[in-house]
Amino acid sequence: MKHKPGLLILLSILMLACNLISISAGQPEQAGDPAPDKPLLPFSASATPVPTSIPSQPVGLRQGLASLNSYRLEIRTINNGPTADDKNEVTMRYESGSDGESWHISNTVLASTAEEPGVVETSQTDQYKVGDSMCEVSEDGSEAEETPVDPQAQEIADIWYGLFDLLPMINEPTFIGVETLNGVQTNHFRFNVSGLGATSGAEVVASEGEYWLAVDGQYIVKYILRLETRNGPAGDANAHTMRSEFYIEVKDINQPIVISLPSSCR
Repeated sequence: MKHKPGLLILLSILMLACNLISISAGQPEQAGDPAPDKPLLPFSASATPVPTSIPSQPVGLRQGLASLNSYRLEIRTINNGPTADDKNEVTMRYESGSDGESWHISNTVLASTAEEPGVVETSQTDQYKVGDSMCEVSEDGSEAEETPVDPQAQEIADIWYGLFDLLPMINEPTFIGVETLNGVQTNHFRFNVSGLGATSGAEVVASEGEYWLAVDGQYIVKYILRLETRNGPAGDANAHTMRSEFYIEVKDINQPIVISLPSSCR
């Protein structure tokens, strides 16, 4: 079933992608877990080369999701640097209902700077589409604005949605094995990022990624990228460390998902 969640979802994905690009260019975050239940797996140097018979290139994220009846998607960027207090985390969560029409999208931003250490600014937005109604809920959930879906605006949004896709970085992947993840049979790959530190001259502490592709459909079920550089010796108080992490995960694939408007929207 084809899902067209509209321009809001597209812009959210592009915002996350642009955030990752800006990180790679110079402002990453803490190399922590994306969430307590999503530990960054250790990277093994003993993996076997990718057999040519196992396809390692994913289809675009939009293309892959469009082949599903329902799912829950999370995309997250975590950036830290050049000081420990310069942090930024952007998370988009998207639910696609089993009816093929309803959806819920949530965007959360956490940010702090060295200028105001210990102060973390947060913002969150939630949008819902159920039937012919759309609703945006305030950050604290106390207020909501419901509007009817404009067919003309939706048509334009659908065109925009079809023009772009997100294809995460993959560099000479190594095949790890076949694994069942989030209820889907997947091929698991790992890779290292080439070229990191070549321009800045910084020491590369980490440049590794891994991902899981659905055997049926070649879409990304999970993707992790971790980058870290340091411009001085470990333990040097004057050395700046830049960290960046990027995560994608698709869960509850083709499972019953019912999206309802919150009570504040009615």
